[in-house]
Amino acid sequence: MSEKELQEQQEQEEQHEQGRRRPKKQEHGRPEQKKGKKRKKGGRLFFRIMAVSFVCVILFLTLGSAVLPDREYSEEEKRVLSVFPKLSLGGIKEKDFMEDLESYISDQFMLRDAWIRFKVQCDLLVGKREFNGVYLGKDKYLMQIPEEPDEKNVERNLQAINQFAEKNQEIRIRMMVVPNAVCVMEEYLPGGAPVRDQRKDAQEIQGQLAANVVYIDVTDSLKAHAQEGLYYRTDHHWTSKGARYAFEAAAEELGIANPITDYEIYTVTNGFSGTLSSKSGYHKVKDSIEVYAPKQSETKYLVTDSDNVKERPTIYDRTALDGKDQYQVFFGGNHATVDVRTTNRTNRTLLIFKDSYANCFVPFLLPYYDEIIMVDPRYYYDNVQMLISNKKVTDVLFLYNMDTFLNDRSIADVLSGE
Repeated sequence: MSEKELQEQQEQEEQHEQGRRRPKKQEHGRPEQKKGKKRKKGGRLFFRIMAVSFVCVILFLTLGSAVLPDREYSEEEKRVLSVFPKLSLGGIKEKDFMEDLESYISDQFMLRDAWIRFKVQCDLLVGKREFNGVYLGKDKYLMQIPEEPDEKNVERNLQAINQFAEKNQEIRIRMMVVPNAVCVMEEYLPGGAPVRDQRKDAQEIQGQLAANVVYIDVTDSLKAHAQEGLYYRTDHHWTSKGARYAFEAAAEELGIANPITDYEIYTVTNGFSGTLSSKSGYHKVKDSIEVYAPKQSETKYLVTDSDNVKERPTIYDRTALDGKDQYQVFFGGNHATVDVRTTNRTNRTLLIFKDSYANCFVPFLLPYYDEIIMVDPRYYYDNVQMLISNKKVTDVLFLYNMDTFLNDRSIADVLSGE
């Protein structure tokens, strides 16, 4: 072997030995770095796509909300929606404009109803059972959470009622404040749900009334039938069945002997979705509305109200069953006054100061009075004493649900004539 060949062989052996000593990570380092770079680039691309998609969705919804015509009413929420506020220097200074603008944007946001439904479904998945002041209880019962009372106005209203009673000693005066579903149906509430003690509220009201104002407590009578559907699942009102049990419990104190107990019951709708369904966004259940007609009564009557001068021979408004609030089938909803003149000869005229709970209760009273006048203090501005004198009122009933009574601001003004 020549010297040149020997030198070439030696160089090859040295190169081979260097290859054997080279660390593996150096041998494979470059490909691994390439893979890492690819992963980083892929991650950044994904987040960029997500960010761009999010911005596009927001822009689409914002532009859609701006282009689409404003809605005046939400069928799902059963309320009038905000309109674009008027721009004024005073409104800007008082921050009213910005608050109204915020309400407008919220109410008119594109696909608002769908977003509300989506939020409710997400809340249900995580176990939430309270939606916008409404509990979702057992058996799909929606139950309104009572508000904290307006103590000042409660005291003022009770003082006005006592002064009214003092002024009208010759009139039989009764008061019935009906507990809400959260009180009567406590066992239906979600576990551990905090709720106001309306029994205690009733005791405090009763304790402040004058001696000639008789308080009628129907709580126990209602609780004895709590599982029979005394309140709507989707609405804050009691049902006609609840009103019936309350009437039977109150009849004696109202001076009604041998009250009728046999009724024809008619279901006028099976598709009622009430205020609590709208308020909460929960729409998985519907209610039935029933009306009760006494079998043994031959009473006929004519009805007028402050919004409809024309007399009609029924207390029911069937057109309401095709409208937005089917509970208005009773008297067509709330009016400042409703006058029901009957063919009875009892020499008794009843004046009721009321909220909407009275609307399905009054049908049970028809056979026992010559005339029933309903006054809703929220809309009434005439002189009560003149009404009592003109109609020769013999009986007065204050009929409210507890939550409304504890936050009412109109009773005292009407009774005092302010």
